[in-house]
Amino acid sequence: MSMLRITLRRALAATTAGLLLLPLAACSGEDEVARDQPAPTGTASSDQDVEAEEPTSGPDVGFGPTDYAFTLQVSCFCPYAAVPVRVTVEDDRVVDAVFEKGGGRGGAKAGEPAPEFFEITIDEVIAEAEDAEEAGAARVDVTWPEGSDYPTEVYIDRDERMADEEIGYTLSDVKVVGEGIGG
Repeated sequence: MSMLRITLRRALAATTAGLLLLPLAACSGEDEVARDQPAPTGTASSDQDVEAEEPTSGPDVGFGPTDYAFTLQVSCFCPYAAVPVRVTVEDDRVVDAVFEKGGGRGGAKAGEPAPEFFEITIDEVIAEAEDAEEAGAARVDVTWPEGSDYPTEVYIDRDERMADEEIGYTLSDVKVVGEGIGG
């Protein structure tokens, strides 16, 4: 059974509770805890870690479809950070990865092939998070909406003392072949 920490969003109630507890944390002398709590990609502090029980989808099951396309954005200290890439997967292998938009430090151009680094399947993103968790990474956050077949965000910080090795993945617009692949 996977030991990934799954993050579920609890919008208003958890945000309010977090804001009410913030002054208490600041006065408690537990600044170490408060410093480690911010979410990596601008998500609210309303996320709660929950361990899933016998999921029908999720990290214990993986992503079932083998033919699909999705939009991938990678947050990293890299030339094409945050530039959306459309990844097409056939028979569980990436067959195409192209920039959806231009920009980024690498000068991406819409429609051009993305570097090999972006040729990653949803199962490979999940496996990377699991491997990091098993290896004792400083932080592994997986946002996996309840009832979804795939995570929407994965953030990995392998070593909190090292700068610029963190990586985040944002997955969106997943289209399984039977649901009209490509956009």
